[in-house]
Amino acid sequence: MLKLNNLTFENDGKKISYSYDIEGHAKSYFALNKPFYVLYDQDISKTPLSLAIIPLLSNIMPISWFVGFDVYIDEIDETFYNSLLELKKQFVKFHPNKNIQGTLHYNKIVKNKIEGTNTSLLFSGGLDSFDSLTRHYDKKPYLISIHGADVEIKDTVRWNEFKKFNSEEDILDLSRLFYIESNLREFYTYKVDLLVDHLGWWGAVQHGMALIGVLSPLSYKYGITDINIAASATNEITYSWGSSPYIDENMKWANTTVTHDGYQFKRTDKTDNVVKFVNNTEFNIKLRVCYADERKGYNCNVCHKCQRTALSLILAGANPNDYGFNLPKNFYELIFMNFGEDCIMTKGIKYQWTCIQDKALEVDTFFVLNNEEKEREAIQRFANLDLDSIVNKNEEKVKQKKKRNFLLRQKFPMIYNIYKKLKK
Repeated sequence: MLKLNNLTFENDGKKISYSYDIEGHAKSYFALNKPFYVLYDQDISKTPLSLAIIPLLSNIMPISWFVGFDVYIDEIDETFYNSLLELKKQFVKFHPNKNIQGTLHYNKIVKNKIEGTNTSLLFSGGLDSFDSLTRHYDKKPYLISIHGADVEIKDTVRWNEFKKFNSEEDILDLSRLFYIESNLREFYTYKVDLLVDHLGWWGAVQHGMALIGVLSPLSYKYGITDINIAASATNEITYSWGSSPYIDENMKWANTTVTHDGYQFKRTDKTDNVVKFVNNTEFNIKLRVCYADERKGYNCNVCHKCQRTALSLILAGANPNDYGFNLPKNFYELIFMNFGEDCIMTKGIKYQWTCIQDKALEVDTFFVLNNEEKEREAIQRFANLDLDSIVNKNEEKVKQKKKRNFLLRQKFPMIYNIYKKLKK
């Protein structure tokens, strides 16, 4: 079992620290020297304890369910407790081959009400979040970015760069932009990743609940009852993912509602939305779509995620170099390298490319980088690729390599770091 000993506000009321004891087989799933915490950029110490417990529960309850241990706390918000019951049912549906169990025990249940109707949006600076911002711009949403999610806590260089980029965006109201730090990806051990097939606990299970849950103190302080998290896919995606309407919109406390925003839009639709917004306003937007180690500036410009976003902009008639990219001369050659004999393509990656193929078949005009005739031929060739013949072609090889690298990285981090440096 896991038992909460106390919840304390520290660092002038900016930090919530959680002290808990773990017994039995559950111990091996937690980094006992790194108890979970959340650090805000302001005093949130007036948050009721029944709401301040939500960040912790949003992160540990999925582990409880998958491992099968009970959690004991003092008090909890009534709405959130009922949400957890529904969320557990959703994970049972998503993971029928897993024995989802584990129960939350409490001493007191509290009915809270948040005074206000303000809007918030989780903000990463990527296409999904910028698209959501353009559609909610008139509501003046509070934007919240979380250090420890996409950028490791120890990576202060990347994080300071991220904040600098935010400060340079005219569209962002910096007085309504908040930063949170949390070790939400470091308080557990590598054994948690092994709980799901193909590894990837953060993506497959944790991130929707985790990112939304840490907002609860800010929602109480600023009267935020309309919470938005940008969708990364549409209902065309059938595989399990940790952020979807079925997860995110069942995350609620007090009288809040959460919207898995933009679920009706493909990424090409979102690109069109952003380009249209820029064309109709005085704003310029620099999209930040990748966190590659070799990135210099807003994007690395060569990874498949950068390629897909840049190509979507081209098909929307926009110059990617106006949106935070600096494309190499061999841009179209790089695209076709994703579909070679030794390529690796999952169903999820295939979906991302397919929606761009659909867009390529629809449009007659596009932004020309250098040579219109050659680029038109390349786009037509791309649009006619048979991606179904590529999906999961090297699946077993990919799984084995991924697991081998994962275990090496977790058990022998120093050796793995040396290996990465030699590889570079």
